[in-house]
Amino acid sequence: MQLKPSTEKALDGWAGPTTWHTDHTLDMERFYRFVDQYHRDHGFTIDEAGLRDLIETKTKSKGNDALCDIIFERVSLAYKILDFLKATGR
Repeated sequence: MQLKPSTEKALDGWAGPTTWHTDHTLDMERFYRFVDQYHRDHGFTIDEAGLRDLIETKTKSKGNDALCDIIFERVSLAYKILDFLKATGR
C-alpha cells in the first residue's frame, strides 16, 4: 500500500512509539491524527488488508497474534470513523 508522504508521517507518528498499541490517551490521539490525515489525503476508502500489512511491518508485529488483533481493531475503527465522516458530510 502506498501512502502519501503526509499520511505516512502521521502513521509513523502513531505507530512509531512503543506504546502505539495501548489505549492511552496520547496513543489514541496520535491514531486519530493519522486517521484525519488519511482522510485528507486518501478520502473515505481504505485498502484494509494493505493498511494492516503496512502497520504490521512498521510495528514489527507480524506473528504476534495479540498485536495483529489490535491492528485489525484499529483499522476497523479507522474505517468506521471514515464512514461517519462521509455520512455526516465532513
